[in-house]
Amino acid sequence: MDAHQIDIIRLAWSRELGLPDRALDSPGTRHVRVDETANRIRFVTIAGASALVGPAWAAERAEEWSDDELARSGALSALAKDHAGRSGGPTELAWAADFGTDIAVEEPLVSHDLAHVLELQNLCPPDDVAEAGLADKGAWFTVVDDAHRPLSSAGYTEWQGIVADMGALTAPGARRRGFGATATLLATNDALDAGLIPQWRAHRDNVASRRLASTLGYEELGTSVSIEVAPSTV
Repeated sequence: MDAHQIDIIRLAWSRELGLPDRALDSPGTRHVRVDETANRIRFVTIAGASALVGPAWAAERAEEWSDDELARSGALSALAKDHAGRSGGPTELAWAADFGTDIAVEEPLVSHDLAHVLELQNLCPPDDVAEAGLADKGAWFTVVDDAHRPLSSAGYTEWQGIVADMGALTAPGARRRGFGATATLLATNDALDAGLIPQWRAHRDNVASRRLASTLGYEELGTSVSIEVAPSTV
């Protein structure tokens, strides 16, 4: 990623977190936004800068924690031990800067229909379906077999007007055969062609997803973690 692309990514996340547009421009700096109405604490790092959004008590406690500590698995649960609900993450964030050319499956049959995405989801474990969030995306590229049965799909949704938030899913019986890489490459290139920066989210423990993204040129430059809390009534 070049400096201009990283600036665009920082801008998108600053807007997502309700921060000033240039809040994440300074590596080594943590920007904090206190929101007493928030129903979750969010902590994000992007290329050396970080941001925390949540109630005042969370911001105060976080002052004693380094960025690396907050990004660890279970850290926000410990921070919010007397307020905590369901935790999400840590999720590794990666972005692609260039078009891919090495397609894994030559001349694939490709569908752009939601019906094939939904059919594919029915073939996959619920946790995989939830992480991909594919039905909530658009611009789908679903690789199908000769009988038009879905094998793998990838898609994206425009996020903050400048980023393409990606998702991908492969049927268990079709994995490690290049179908996921093919669908994801097609979706990634389409996003780049639309002038967006493709963004990949993968749970830290999802080695297969992170490896796929890396193979396609995605570079991990950030982390996102959150935890649900009860909003202040004061």
